[in-house]
This record gives sequence, structure tokens and C-alpha cells, in this order.
Amino acid sequence: MKDTVALVTGANTGLGFEIARGLLTEGRTVVLGCRDLKKGEEARAKLVAETGNPNAVLMQVDLANLARLKNFVTKFEAKFSRLDLLVHNAGLWPRTRRRTEDGFEMTFGVNHLGPFFLTHALRPLLEKSAPARVVVLTSSLHFKAELDFEDPMFKVRKHHGGTAYGQSKLANVLFTFGLARRLAGTRVTANTVHPGVVATELTREAPEAARNPRGKLTPREGAVGPLHLCSSPALAEVTGAYFEGTEKKPASPAALDVAMQDRLWAMSLALLKLPPES
Repeated sequence: MKDTVALVTGANTGLGFEIARGLLTEGRTVVLGCRDLKKGEEARAKLVAETGNPNAVLMQVDLANLARLKNFVTKFEAKFSRLDLLVHNAGLWPRTRRRTEDGFEMTFGVNHLGPFFLTHALRPLLEKSAPARVVVLTSSLHFKAELDFEDPMFKVRKHHGGTAYGQSKLANVLFTFGLARRLAGTRVTANTVHPGVVATELTREAPEAARNPRGKLTPREGAVGPLHLCSSPALAEVTGAYFEGTEKKPASPAALDVAMQDRLWAMSLALLKLPPES
């Protein structure tokens, strides 16, 4: 693992911090993709001190701002000649309807469109670095979710935090499966994982009862599943799969719908003003 480069979004706290810790312990170079650079630097210093691996690199990744994402990609490609592992961990669960810098509904924009854009931009580097892996964190809430293609941004229907979050988590699985099909033959795998119900800052806007850590996994416990997808030799050729912790499970029927995967892909390209597939 010494010569491999990993990018973990949302690495300054919670699951992302623990995933980064695990990858640094393996000896990797880990890019900590954080929106808040002050918090990111505090996390970087702590990770280096605790793992003894100095190769933790802080870079700003703001999934709510496409201009900053483009700037990040430019800086990343100037600094690194390879990308062996891309971990989409960062996400949020706002209770009210807010918008990103680019006008997207915040939950859909940060949890799906940002990761989609980042993967699209870094895909050539991933393929150049193959064998490589993409790991997308999702939630078992995708089983109950629906994706409203006519109104994904809640411009017409009433916004509900839980509905918006569930939709974004279904989008994560649809995206992962669509990506895996498009990466076939490249030796770049794409898998998605529900880490469990973990006590993190994700629910900071939730009612007090939902924020109670009792009965939930700690971030370090929750990181076990994602790290398994990142590093297990047994998963070297596994792609297009959904995991709960370390166990491979069937995803929801909606997530397995290839037509829905392709419809989301086309919609995402259009929303992000990226070229359509040829």
C-alpha cells in the first residue's frame, strides 16, 4: 500500500476521519478532502500523530461548489500522478430546503451531484492507476426511498429532510452501479456500502432523540465496512455490489433497475452541464 494514493472526502470528522486513519495505518498516502480547512488541519495533525504516517495531505473539497471542485481537481492532478482509491464519504442531512452555490437542492447536490462530478473528473486518473477502487458510502434507507426524476430538487413538492436524504442515498447506489458498468474492463471497481447506524455529525440537525448515540456504532466501528471495501484482497475484482458492513447484500429493486441508473446518469450530466454520453 505504500505507493498508493487515496482520496477520502469528509475526512475531518466521524467516519471519514476513521477511514482515513485506517488507510494511513496501511501506509498509504491519504488526501483528506475537507470543506473546512481549519478543521481539516486539526484532523490532519491528529491523524499523523496517531498513525505515525506523515503522508496525510489536506486539500479543500467543497461538494456544494462546482468551481471549487474544478479547482481541487486541477490542484490534485498537478500534485499527484495517480489515484488508487476514491472514497465518497462526505454527506449531509439538512432538515430544511437549502441550495448549493450552483442552485441545486443541498442534499441532492452535496450527496450525489458533487460526488458524481468529482468521479467524472478523476475517472481518467483512476483508470490510469488501475487496479483502483471507488467506494461510495450510502444508507439502508435507500430501500424505502424513491427518486423523483420530475422534481429531484423539491421545487414543486414539499421538502422533507428525511425524504431528501433517502432520495440522495438511493442516487448513491444507482450511481455506483451505473459507474461499475461503465468501468467494466478497466480494472477499476465501484462498490457501495451502508456502514451501519453510526453516531456522527450527520444528524446534528435532527431532533435530540435522533442525535442520541445510544445503540449506535462508534465511527471507528462503522469504518470497518468501508475499509473492507477499500483494502480487502478478496474484493479485488468485485464491482457493482452493495454491502452492509462487510457483508455483500442485495440492494433495493429500484437501485438494481438499469434504466433508472442510466436515467440518473443522463440527468446528472445535464444538470452539471457535462457532455452527454456518446
